[in-house]
Amino acid sequence: MPRGAKRPSRRGRGGLCLGGDDDEDEEEEEGTEVVRKTRRSKQPRGGDDDEAKEVQNNADTEKEVEGTSSEEVTEMRRSAGRKRRGTNKDTVAPKKPRKRRATQAAHDPVEAPVKGLGRKTTKTETGSPSQPKADVSVGPMLGASGGNSAGRGSHKFVGGHMSISGGLWKAVEESAQLGARAFGLFLTSQRTWHTKPLDPCDAQRFRETCKQLGFTPDHIVPHGSYLLNCGSPSTETFEKSRAALVSELQRCEKLGLVLYNFHPGSSCGQGSTDACLERIASAINYAHERTRGVVTVIENMCGQGHTVGGQFEELRGIIDLVADQSRIGVCLDTCHAFAAGYDVSSQEGVQHTLDEFHRIVGLKFLKAVHLNDSKGKLGCHLDRHENVGRGHIGLEGFRAIMNAPQLDHLPMILETPGSPSFGYEEEIALLYSLCR
Repeated sequence: MPRGAKRPSRRGRGGLCLGGDDDEDEEEEEGTEVVRKTRRSKQPRGGDDDEAKEVQNNADTEKEVEGTSSEEVTEMRRSAGRKRRGTNKDTVAPKKPRKRRATQAAHDPVEAPVKGLGRKTTKTETGSPSQPKADVSVGPMLGASGGNSAGRGSHKFVGGHMSISGGLWKAVEESAQLGARAFGLFLTSQRTWHTKPLDPCDAQRFRETCKQLGFTPDHIVPHGSYLLNCGSPSTETFEKSRAALVSELQRCEKLGLVLYNFHPGSSCGQGSTDACLERIASAINYAHERTRGVVTVIENMCGQGHTVGGQFEELRGIIDLVADQSRIGVCLDTCHAFAAGYDVSSQEGVQHTLDEFHRIVGLKFLKAVHLNDSKGKLGCHLDRHENVGRGHIGLEGFRAIMNAPQLDHLPMILETPGSPSFGYEEEIALLYSLCR
């Protein structure tokens, strides 16, 4: 995810960074190309005898088709093809779907909701789970307006991180179409420090759309820019990050939002962790002095490199240094927690993790959850998001998460890469189906 001011290299739905360094992407691309070239070179090519057989078969077919209809011609040609391959109509094997690289999934176009549920979860020969299927027959889907309050999962508010292409209010409309009850979004571009002023008309339309479709401010989680690094030892980067933090909190005020989630930052390998935590807290205090009401929500990280926030003690260290305790909170990312060593793949693991969080940080500071499976194993310290049920956390972990009373009424935002057959709509339905 963020590494100082380094621009993220992988992006998924809504412009989300899905983890990974540029160098690693290049290596994967090059490695994949080598495999492809090798496979091409090993493919058998037909010789002269094969070509002669093909010409003779085509000639025989042409003689048979004289005086027949076009439909019969088509069937005869198909029959001839099956005969050459030694198969018949009833035994033709279905084509296997083309394998997709892991890096490609992060770039799938998923701006519009994709219809169709995923496949039932099974274990393949290699041990990797196939796409899970949502059991939506067990209870009503809960829309943005709350749906049936007696329905399953009525205390859970799940949604996705949405694109703001076409306007901020588009994220609201698309979330409602997906059956979401919460959503996340970026407020500004992730590619530049310079942002356009917020149009008052756009802000008003956003507020009105939220009210019309039943989304309340406490279930909307704007995500801070990846450029921010409030823990940076560089004076220039720190001051830019601090100014951007103020600017984004002011945007939240104009949009009527009460939460603002961002990554705490990195020490860049210079100085102590405590000094980094102090810089982050000082930036938050600086922003609080210049804004009103909005709660800054720091996100737990995976412990990769020199980033801070991977351990609950580090989150508590920042909170203790914030002057206004009513305006500070935490967003718990399931992938980050798992990668940092907190096992959330089982009922016992989820309960133990939440108990540890309460003991060290305090559940009163928990303001939001990011729902992501993990490509990496427990404690890998790699920020690699995976679709729900397809990673090492698995459906058992998400079933425990969706039924944890400590997470009731919190916004739960998906930041998964998705696929053409398994978009946010399917993941939201799947998660609600796990509720008891």
